[in-house]
Amino acid sequence: MKNGLQKGMSLSFKVICIAFILFHLYTAYFGVVQGNGQKTIHLGFILLVCYLQDIFNSEKGKIERITAVIFLALGLSSVIYVTVNYLDLQARSGIVYTIDKVFGVLLILSILDATRRTMGKALVIVVSVFILFGFTGPFWPGFLEHTGLTFKNFINLTYLTTDGIFGAALYTSSLYIVLFVTLGALMEVSGVGDYITDVATAVFGKYRGGPAKVAVIASGFFGSISGSAVANVIGTGTFTIPLMKKTGYESETAAAVEAAASTGGQFTPPVMGATAFLIAERLAVPYFDLVKAAAIPAILYYASLLLSVDIYAQKNGLQGIKKEDVPKIRPLLRRFYLLLPLVFLVYILAVTGKTVARAGLYTILLTLVIVMLDKKCRLTLEKLVKICVNAAKSAVPVAVACAMAGIISGVVMGTGVGYRLSSALIDVSGGQPLILLVLTMLVSLIMGMGIPTISAYLVLAILVAPALTQMGFSGLASHLFIFYFGCISVITPPVALASYAGAGIAGCSPTKAGT
Repeated sequence: MKNGLQKGMSLSFKVICIAFILFHLYTAYFGVVQGNGQKTIHLGFILLVCYLQDIFNSEKGKIERITAVIFLALGLSSVIYVTVNYLDLQARSGIVYTIDKVFGVLLILSILDATRRTMGKALVIVVSVFILFGFTGPFWPGFLEHTGLTFKNFINLTYLTTDGIFGAALYTSSLYIVLFVTLGALMEVSGVGDYITDVATAVFGKYRGGPAKVAVIASGFFGSISGSAVANVIGTGTFTIPLMKKTGYESETAAAVEAAASTGGQFTPPVMGATAFLIAERLAVPYFDLVKAAAIPAILYYASLLLSVDIYAQKNGLQGIKKEDVPKIRPLLRRFYLLLPLVFLVYILAVTGKTVARAGLYTILLTLVIVMLDKKCRLTLEKLVKICVNAAKSAVPVAVACAMAGIISGVVMGTGVGYRLSSALIDVSGGQPLILLVLTMLVSLIMGMGIPTISAYLVLAILVAPALTQMGFSGLASHLFIFYFGCISVITPPVALASYAGAGIAGCSPTKAGT
């Protein structure tokens, strides 16, 4: 009886994940749901996937599973309320009823709890401080002082308008990011990711310090598709870290190389860990302009990494992988078509001018056709289901982070703190651009610690980027600058999440790996 119940729960979870992915594929081709429907349906699915993972997980404690049921009910009811009453809410813009306040609070609590479950407590603390700040304005010193938000204004900004939870960030998540998360899951499950690693091994494996160079190249390619530096470390590091240790690398060095290489994938075109679409949407710039701007810094980053590992290998007399263990290049060249989806993605965005959503959809369809032509990558029904489940799970932290950023955005708009922080940074820098860049770098590193890449960018884009644009830097340069250092924060002590993940695989001290 118990086994039958577990199978039923597992099946229902898979069905929801499949429906989630099919919904986004459908809207990518036929157009988004009008009004706020695209965002609310997206968030409803996200809450379902997030909480059902815990509800159906027998390893979770009883209290965690019960609270998951409660918060799921609270969150879904709030999403349904704002969806059903969308036209009424538009008609009475600015007028907030008691029932609006109730559902607004319930949704915020549900999102906070979902954040705790998916990304830990760090981001919950950050957002909680912002909420507290919004209500306690008169008690803050200096430029942080403000009149304070009323409860009515807070709910209106964060829940009832498109400046809060249901703002541009969540819209981007619902329209673009799910598609590219799905593309990443498709490449991972089908074995295209393994093919990329094999190519890197065949090209660089035999040279001095080969395993580390394999880690750098493979993690760069895979990291661009993956939306998480930590996930990239786990995905490619499972292969590269033991290989580096086997050829003489110290455990902490192997972990550090993989962490640094995986982190760079977040700002490597063409996908840039899906954050590229958030930046392009926020700045209203063509996606390919963003890719061109990010290409040179990414190339320089990986060139410096390759040079560093080569110098380290030369200094320590480390050799490459044994010739018999290096994959043969000819069989790999016969399967070069597995790289065509990435080439096609760049082409369709740069040349044909298709929308990002259509480009993502067509790239997924092309990848499906290509992997079915390859014996080693051919998909089965089981693999297709796994792709949907993995993609849905991967989309959860991104969408939750976007919703949380909406709460922060609402508070920042209501209090004006974003403008004040920008003014303070400019005042401290004395109007010197170089000093402002250093200050912005430090703020970006500190605020990004312990927070996933996309979350870090969204927070920094609201609070820090305006200071750079006010000083005269272009919007594109400003956002890429804070995004880069937001990414680097995951390998910056004391909270170096990517380094910690690498240390777990390498079996060494996280502190040593991070430093």
